[in-house]
Amino acid sequence: MPSKRLQIGVVTTFDYVPDPLVQERVRQLARELAKRDVYILTGGASGGLLRLFVEEAVRAGALVISILPHEVEEVPPDHPWYDNVSPIRIWTGLDSFTRSAILVRSCDSIIAVAGGVGTLIEVCMAYGLQVPVVVLTGTGYVADQLRKSFPDGYLDHRKLIRIHYVEDPVEAVELAIRLGEERRKRRP
Repeated sequence: MPSKRLQIGVVTTFDYVPDPLVQERVRQLARELAKRDVYILTGGASGGLLRLFVEEAVRAGALVISILPHEVEEVPPDHPWYDNVSPIRIWTGLDSFTRSAILVRSCDSIIAVAGGVGTLIEVCMAYGLQVPVVVLTGTGYVADQLRKSFPDGYLDHRKLIRIHYVEDPVEAVELAIRLGEERRKRRP
């Protein structure tokens, strides 16, 4: 029997973001997701905002499943990309972009925060696969560029699924859960 728990993806950057307001929003997002009965899927706690998110989520009691790209699978424990935080690590043997397909397809919905090209690819994949996306704006990088570039929430003329933009981490979680539940009802 399939799990009743939703699988919520969080996609963001491996880069360090020095803005304390962005860091606090990421921590708040992690704590809020941890309060919910969901599985959290990520690309691994290999640095930057993503590591900060995973550390906070695990500290708050969340079950985080990290789907790792081969670039970080075999780094030694003293390497800054070594993931010693995620409770469950899935070693894919795939590069970070190919691994993203597994991550996105496994999610009922996705929350995008800040991010770089990897986050952008994951948002585009989700759009194409009609996986709901909630973008936490005010976090810079790709998240804020998406809102500027696609203010109506559609990435192209097909209008496959609307991307939602929110500024509040609590609202992001609530919306991702609602959209994930709606998607799950439509999935086989």
